[in-house]
Formats: sequence, structure tokens, C-alpha cells
Amino acid sequence: MKIILCGSIKGGCRKTGTAVFLFLALAHRGRSALLVDVDHNNNAGDFFLRDTDPDEMEARNVITGKMKPAAAVYRSPLGVDVLPATPTLSGIGYDLTQDPGALLRFPAALRRLDHDYAVIDSPPAVGFELRAGIYSADIGLAPVALARWTVQGFKLLRREFDLAAETVGRAATLRALPSICTEKEALAFREISAWTLTNSSIIKSGRIKTATHYGTALKEGTRPWSDFEALTAEETL
Repeated sequence: MKIILCGSIKGGCRKTGTAVFLFLALAHRGRSALLVDVDHNNNAGDFFLRDTDPDEMEARNVITGKMKPAAAVYRSPLGVDVLPATPTLSGIGYDLTQDPGALLRFPAALRRLDHDYAVIDSPPAVGFELRAGIYSADIGLAPVALARWTVQGFKLLRREFDLAAETVGRAATLRALPSICTEKEALAFREISAWTLTNSSIIKSGRIKTATHYGTALKEGTRPWSDFEALTAEETL
């Protein structure tokens, strides 16, 4: 299994949308993929499981280690596998900071699942949930927009990746992904030396916002669909 973390310390960069549509693009290419939501807001999980009973999802929370991931995976109406989060994860994550071994048990449990890829959507803050995703990741994708504090947010994320690499002795690849930007802005990102960028950019489009709102896949052949397809074809993925 290859595990991709979509993470950002800076909000407003369409982190969750990146996780969702990258995940769907991988599935479209015939990859066996799993979406893992470790953000207590559950926006990524809710995209796929809007009609699922919240109490049932609470009972099947996997990040605590009390339930095996295979028992907590949902098959969504779009025909893809999802591990959702729930709001109580915010409290559970705090408790798990007292259990350092949980950071190692979570990735080990994920890798026992039979998928080609797992795409993790993490919260936009440093805490147990983000670190659990980083410890799991082979690849980190950080959506970035031309906004104040974006570079500083990326540096904080890179620091967390470096600390995880020191702990486990394995460095994940971290790339910045130009997101919600114009073609001109996508070029401007390449003049910034603070990061290594993906070759692909996700150009701003109302289609992404609409698809996110209604919980639907991007229409094949549209520009946003093509952008995510190009991202899945990159060598690092």
C-alpha cells in the first residue's frame, strides 16, 4: 500500500477537496483506494457518507485502536472504500497524545488493509491526528494558495515530516501542490524557493466547489477532472 497524506497547517487551501478528488481519480484509474479521514470535522468522510447514521460512525471509530480498520471501512454509494472521522475525535486525539505507541499502531493497522493506495485527509493543526497521518505517509501533498502565511504553514508541516523521519528512520516525500489558483498564479508558485512543487496544479474552478457541495464526482473531461488525473500520473505517486 502507498499512503498519501493531504495536509496543510494553513486553512483555505482546499485540502479536503484535494484528498477527495485525488482519491476518486486514483479509483478511476483502476487503483484499489481507501479514503481515511482523521479530521474531526469529517468533511471528507461526509462527502461520501452523508446518509450514514452519525451514531454508527461514532461506534466504529478506528483511530483509537479499539476497532480494526477492516471492521470500520464503509463502502460508499460511489463504490469506494472510506474510513470516516467523527467530531469526538477531537477529544480522543488529545487523550492519545499520552500514548506515544498509538502513532506507530495506526500506520501499522492501515498497512494491513488490502488496498493499493490510502489517501488521508488531516486536520489543519498540529496534533495527534495530523501526526498519525504523517507517521503513516509515504507521500505528503500540501495544497498551497497564494495567500499570507502559506509559506510559513508549509515550513511547519515540513518540520513535522522531518521529526517523524528522525523517529521512524524513513523519510516521506513532501510536495507542495498549487491549488485554487489561476494559470498565472500557478507559474508564480514556481518562483518560490521554500518548497518542492508537484508538476501538476489544480486550477481554480467553480466545478470543484459545486461537486464538493453536492457530494458528486467531477465530470470526466472537464478541466478540474483533467488536473486531478494529471496529478495521479506523476512519478512520485
